[in-house]
Amino acid sequence: MIQQQRVAFAALLVVACLPAFAGATTDLLRFGDSASEMAHGLHAQASSVVKGLLDQPARIFLPNGGGDWRGGSATFRLRVNGKARNYLSARFSGEDVSGNQATLFCDGKQLGYRQLSDIDILDQGTKYPVAPGRFHYVTHPLPRQLTDGKREIQCCLQSSGPVWRYGGDFATFQKPMTEATRGFYALIVHGDKMVPLDAVEGRAPASPVKQGDGAPVLDKVKERVDRQLAAMWARKAPPNQLEIAFLAKTYETPWSRGYRERRSLDLIAAGIDEMWSKYKSDPRIAYYDKNTPNEGWFGLGLIGQALKRTQGALNADLDVLAPGGDAATSRRKALEQIFADSREWNKQHRRLYTNQSMIKDLYGIWYNNEGLIAIGSQLAEPREKLLPLFYQSLGLEPWAGSFNAQGQPTYAAAEADAKFSVPKNYFQTTKNGLTKELGYVGGYGEVLDWAAEIYEATRPASGQPGDRKVRDQLVTIAQARSYFRYPHWDHEGKRAMRLEAAIGWRDLYYPSDIMYAQRASWDASPLQVAVATADPKLVGYAQQMIADNQFFGSVEHMLEAGSLRATIGLIDVVGEYDALQGMAQQPFKLPMSDGQPDFAFADAENGVVALRRGNEILYASLYWRANYGISGLARVHYVTPTTDRTATVALDREEFEPSGLFYARPNNPHVNGHRFSIRYPGDGDVWTAGERQPVAKLPEGVKYVPGEDNAFAGRADYYQLRYGPYLIAMNSSRDRQFSLALPKRKAAARELVSGAVVPASASAIPVGPGETVVVALE
Repeated sequence: MIQQQRVAFAALLVVACLPAFAGATTDLLRFGDSASEMAHGLHAQASSVVKGLLDQPARIFLPNGGGDWRGGSATFRLRVNGKARNYLSARFSGEDVSGNQATLFCDGKQLGYRQLSDIDILDQGTKYPVAPGRFHYVTHPLPRQLTDGKREIQCCLQSSGPVWRYGGDFATFQKPMTEATRGFYALIVHGDKMVPLDAVEGRAPASPVKQGDGAPVLDKVKERVDRQLAAMWARKAPPNQLEIAFLAKTYETPWSRGYRERRSLDLIAAGIDEMWSKYKSDPRIAYYDKNTPNEGWFGLGLIGQALKRTQGALNADLDVLAPGGDAATSRRKALEQIFADSREWNKQHRRLYTNQSMIKDLYGIWYNNEGLIAIGSQLAEPREKLLPLFYQSLGLEPWAGSFNAQGQPTYAAAEADAKFSVPKNYFQTTKNGLTKELGYVGGYGEVLDWAAEIYEATRPASGQPGDRKVRDQLVTIAQARSYFRYPHWDHEGKRAMRLEAAIGWRDLYYPSDIMYAQRASWDASPLQVAVATADPKLVGYAQQMIADNQFFGSVEHMLEAGSLRATIGLIDVVGEYDALQGMAQQPFKLPMSDGQPDFAFADAENGVVALRRGNEILYASLYWRANYGISGLARVHYVTPTTDRTATVALDREEFEPSGLFYARPNNPHVNGHRFSIRYPGDGDVWTAGERQPVAKLPEGVKYVPGEDNAFAGRADYYQLRYGPYLIAMNSSRDRQFSLALPKRKAAARELVSGAVVPASASAIPVGPGETVVVALE
């Protein structure tokens, strides 16, 4: 009884002595505040309290040492509303960075999934500071089966080390915890989708332009390329495919020591001989070469590309006898056999996801055919016959899938592949130009490097224009991606734009990388698309990157990757920078940039919205990681000068045509599905296990495999969400009509997509097929 009185008194102290959150909360646990922690019965292990952002207390969790993947933990109880939906928000400093994670267990079961599911674990860590000078909040829905009929729940917060998302087993996926977590400031239980703010919040600092001359970094690029060349020449060993690609690219680069260098041609010829020898021992090398960036995607396309780049300089070498062959087998004949074999196999093994389709069509098919053209083979197909494959990968024409042995389309990644089948009218991109994997994706959706390489491949020769339709679609894709760069800071606190990743289907961490017109990748510079297309807007975005002095830092980031693939990607940086410097100055800046006009961009095919209103930015994925069935959830990222909120919330309304099928969530704490599942030592139950999700009606010809990604199983016809001041309605159907009911209000409102004024007397807005309505309600 005495202990209960102490707890009650402590709870009163929390209310009386601490600043209250502005808005209704069901419960509030302030970490590091003794009264609040006592009121919630908190007990912590391997943990300490620190003074954090704005002198607010926070609790960090420490490593256990000895290579343990787990770190400190804390147990506590939280009050919940047993009669309604509850949300749980974690409050973090926007300046803390940690790859460590934290998982919450309540009443003995895990909340959320560890990797890329519709409901995340409590804390997935960060790559960079999320919101300098401010706090940021991450909101999760609490399962109704956990809270219904209860007044409180017993919880355990367990910290753990970083993960490598592509790890195939526990040892490679889960890394040891070697340093402290970021600070946990509070847990807030609330009923409204948008977590209320504290009385003590920060404000975004100024973002000055980065100073200094980074031009010497281009000398580093040249030095690295020439150093790699010298090493290859000195080694004299037959090069593999990636090395052949490097030698050929430097052969056509005027500033390189390899420009028109005979030693490089001799090595390429030796590499062809080596490939032929391997092919005779195992013909599968034509499809699965471990020395390409992705085994099974490139075929022998890098050699075909090399022959095109060397512009006939190897022609005399091709009639030399191939090693180990008979008198009739020259290098030319050997190449004819392996190029044709590789091309035909890759036709029968295309891949569904947009970037993979691009890579397959570019290297596995097109450049194998370019190799046949370069050697003068009668087996070469006319370029205009293969060009439609590019149109399909870029979203200009419906994707036909792999071709069977008779050359007929299968509308699947491979013949009889039920997991990756699509209808006959499936496009790889939306009309706006966003990729469909499955909804909006951040880093994985940045396909501009591959799309630009496709445009380059359609040039008959270097310097000549490529296919106009490809070029125009490249511009469309680039401009669609421009809405997903928002103002942020670099690691020095200087002005920068970053890729939106908080609402990305395949993005584990946010914020993501600094990005303007295009990402700096292993394969391309951030100026590639602007220079290749000379589109005024894209040129303006690239010039904005130069003006913000972020270009050279991106090149430095490219230099950090020590692979040969990265070196190849660096080669064009020098020439593209010089080309941009010679272009006229353009007035265009990225749409989310400070000072740009208000706008709302919507893509109903991908279920995504991006808007800027004054100094507020909102991103929303209404079709959120619904890989296997209708989830009823959306994801939002709401950025203001005082805070940053990322939230997974329930949709207010979701309309779809049911198929009669259901997907039951597995009892799998790793992922809501069956693929890429990692079993952890001592894995227990997950709260959402057994929850049934209805499967939407599938288009004709599409097969459903439970637990496998499906582009249609979780797609709805209509989505509706109210978050904070924004009311969003999206009609993703082709022929259905819907109506958005408006709340009563005293003043007119603004519809942000069209810019129209909505009178105070209006009670509803019609939403036609493909339309999105975003109403700003004060």
